[in-house]
Amino acid sequence: MGKLIKAVINGKVQNIILGYTPYNMERPKDKAGLIDAIDRMSQLKVKFHLSVPQTFWNEGITLVDSEGEVIPTDTPNVYVPCDTADTYYRFETEEMLEDVEIHNFSTVQEYGKAIGTTMVYSRKLNNVEALGIAAIASKNLTYKEIHALAKRHEIPMNTAMAFFGVRLKQAHTTKLALGMDVEDVPTLKRTVEQAEALIDAVEVVFGKKDMSKRYAINAINATINKYDYETVLTAIEQIPASHISLYKMSECHEKESCLVAELVSFIEELHRRQAA
Repeated sequence: MGKLIKAVINGKVQNIILGYTPYNMERPKDKAGLIDAIDRMSQLKVKFHLSVPQTFWNEGITLVDSEGEVIPTDTPNVYVPCDTADTYYRFETEEMLEDVEIHNFSTVQEYGKAIGTTMVYSRKLNNVEALGIAAIASKNLTYKEIHALAKRHEIPMNTAMAFFGVRLKQAHTTKLALGMDVEDVPTLKRTVEQAEALIDAVEVVFGKKDMSKRYAINAINATINKYDYETVLTAIEQIPASHISLYKMSECHEKESCLVAELVSFIEELHRRQAA
């Protein structure tokens, strides 16, 4: 039989077997390697919900242990996990389930409704939220400023990164959120003032909706790599609205490449005027 789990039930420590149904949430296999890195003292305490198994056996649902082996009907000390967003992965990573509530659902349908209504409004951190947690857990300036920019202008994480000219790695974000040290987090290529100036210029030229999309800032970054920040910012501030309107009407399938070409063409035109 699968491994025994210690749980405090009715004030007593008991060794129990977790019996999983085909309807339990999948444990995150891609994060299995992070278990050893978790600082248990930093984890918030949660309430673990367990159901007695008889209802499931009565309705012909097979229960399996943590190793996938079938648990025979009427095996003692078996409990079915009632998965919630903050407990589903912790049933077998905790040394002991300390705060446990036992449920005796009259039907499997009742069990399903309890899980469904508990989880319906639940979700994991979105990218910007994860960025913020990593920022405060690490006090990393790059993460702090990118998160602040994303929140201030209500733009996606990747767009905010692009306005600073940097690219962050998901692995770094995860490690920093766990309080781990990461040595090679990139530094900001632009000041907050420079990033804000780009955002203002892009919003004026392309509109707030397109300002949050990556194609515009990606094209601008590619053009900055060809020239420099000041040259490109000046071009964006001076480019006639008709140029952008014609660009948008062209329905170019390579939006970034076409915009780079438009910006380069206008910058070269500015250079010719200055040289004349």
